[in-house]
Amino acid sequence: MGGELFLAAVGGCFISTLLAAVRARELNISDVTAEVTAVLTGTPAQFSRIDLLVTTEEADADEFGKLVEIADRGCIMMNTLRDKLEITVRTNARPAAATKTS
Repeated sequence: MGGELFLAAVGGCFISTLLAAVRARELNISDVTAEVTAVLTGTPAQFSRIDLLVTTEEADADEFGKLVEIADRGCIMMNTLRDKLEITVRTNARPAAATKTS
């Protein structure tokens, strides 16, 4: 479906911009994912809102949040859509599991 491809393009553009920021800073951040959801309204249908949830494993939440802000400002898709519909970006950086002790 065209709408699904559109949302995949938004997520792909955002993630590629985010990973470029990670590489430029030579950071060790892995398992980055973006979940893109949207709200459809009207007839004919159109997106009225897009939500991105960006997640990673084993990253400092503050550092990752700053990188996500950089990606949000640098992503071509986000810059194109920002004044046309509501967009929210949330992060979830999960720290590494604590080492077990006996």
